[in-house]
Amino acid sequence: MSKGKKNFWIGVALGAIGGAVVAQKTAQAARMPNAVVWQRLLAEQTGQVEAAIFMTQVESAHRELLLRRPRFEHQAFNQHVTGNILPGLALYQTWRMSGLSQEQALEQVDDLFQAWFQRFPPPNARFNHLLNYLPENFAFFRRMTRWVMQTMFPEPGWQVEFLEDNEQTLAFNIQHCFYLDILKAYGAPELTPAFCKLDDLMMALLPKSLHWGRSTTIGMGADCCNFRWDYIPVTAVETPEAETR
Repeated sequence: MSKGKKNFWIGVALGAIGGAVVAQKTAQAARMPNAVVWQRLLAEQTGQVEAAIFMTQVESAHRELLLRRPRFEHQAFNQHVTGNILPGLALYQTWRMSGLSQEQALEQVDDLFQAWFQRFPPPNARFNHLLNYLPENFAFFRRMTRWVMQTMFPEPGWQVEFLEDNEQTLAFNIQHCFYLDILKAYGAPELTPAFCKLDDLMMALLPKSLHWGRSTTIGMGADCCNFRWDYIPVTAVETPEAETR
């Protein structure tokens, strides 16, 4: 074989290898958000093969949802749709298509979400846990929460009414829910509480001094979501041992 032909075939081989690597990385990058973690958790219950087949169906449903998804001028809305709502909706729809009743499918979603947050908490949940190591954590939490509400939960998707914002309490009501609007449009408003419950799972990771007090949500049928956090320093909380001294 001549040197020119040898170099040609070496180039072809390298190109093929490079193309395969790019294709693999593209396929991995295109995976549905949380698909890897969800499949890992499901495999513990159903086995590797069944979990892989099920998640292939979920990701197929997710791709179909992405093709006809609504697009918004504000990128925060698009992030909620593509990163949270549609993956959860694809999961729920796939369980419904498998023959589960609405109640059974919602229970499966709740159980998977709970295992997900407890075993592999996403970055925003891990942030709440890190507050345990920050001095003046409530002041920092208040600033971060205000920033998050302004940037990631903007109007008109959410209508927020601040009630208290001081050194002891942060409280606001949300009068309108973007998640419920989107899920209604897809014919699955009953899935909204599954996303509401994620807030409870995330707030469970807060320091003990930050007391989470939301009692109701729009997604669960109320007129508003009454978000509330009260700062009660742990050292100020009386314990049974202290009372007996």
